[in-house]
Amino acid sequence: MFQGSNKHTEPFSRDKLFISVYEACRHRKTASEDARHLSDTVVKQLVGAKHSATVRRHHVVTVTTGVLERFDRVAAIQYLAYHPL
Repeated sequence: MFQGSNKHTEPFSRDKLFISVYEACRHRKTASEDARHLSDTVVKQLVGAKHSATVRRHHVVTVTTGVLERFDRVAAIQYLAYHPL
């Protein structure tokens, strides 16, 4: 489950994560493949650190931004433009 800042809870969507990472990486020639691998990395980190059945939006954004910053700083900035902390 995913919980946003307004306490609204919804199922976590790997597809939504992929799309947001893809949009951030769109400037790259291999955007689709990069987004797939980066999304896998984010999900692994979220599952590895998960102590409950609910993950907060802030945590998803923080982990995704960290993964993107290590890969491509421009992509991280693009991601944060649409998913502010």
